[in-house]
Amino acid sequence: MTDQEGARCPFPGVADDSGRPQPADQCPVPHDLASAGWDMEAHIEAMRRAKEGAQRSHLAPERAQEMALRAAEQRAQRKGVDEIRSEFIQSLGKKLGYGHPLSDRGNLPQFTWTPEAEQRLAEVPEFCRELTRWRVEWTAHKHALGTTITPEIMEVKYQMWGEVSHRIQDRHRDGLPWTDAALRRFERVPDFVKGQVLEAVEGNARQYGAEVIDDEVVDRVIQRWSTTGDFHEGLYGFR
Repeated sequence: MTDQEGARCPFPGVADDSGRPQPADQCPVPHDLASAGWDMEAHIEAMRRAKEGAQRSHLAPERAQEMALRAAEQRAQRKGVDEIRSEFIQSLGKKLGYGHPLSDRGNLPQFTWTPEAEQRLAEVPEFCRELTRWRVEWTAHKHALGTTITPEIMEVKYQMWGEVSHRIQDRHRDGLPWTDAALRRFERVPDFVKGQVLEAVEGNARQYGAEVIDDEVVDRVIQRWSTTGDFHEGLYGFR
């Protein structure tokens, strides 16, 4: 028997039809997640929630599940949680904003985007495109603007973001220095979210112990956002 044929799921109670532990490639808790400190029931719950929320989040089920797992791991790491349990997933659902596949804020009607709105959304950088979609829909719900998203409805959210963004930039005096290359990338960010991006990147950089914002820091922050979909970062970042 080869090593691959002999590899079995390390979690007890996960068996195939014959009662043997599931093969590793069919295990609902992959080995890398086992090492991340997942309780099996919590992992299954997170996968279930994400699959159910995928359509609402405008995500493929696989992407929604990956996002849910990585968001939970990121939050657990920051809080010093040794094992991710069901209670942690339930608590996280209350903290994540509308649109995230783990969010509890899912009892909204399905939104339809016009081709013109989709075209305008495509102009937003990919790393914050999902966030933008979610926040536009949430604003349409909160302001009773209907369930068809048009460029005009998008503009309502953009203006709200722009006011916050400008206030952040106005008060930004003692921020971290940016390299020329990183600053050129920042200049490509839409004006209405520049302040939030500035605050979030520098907040993360300080957590990493960085003293300057360079391409490596920017890549690291964008990668985390893209992987976890977790843009709501407490005292700094997207709110």
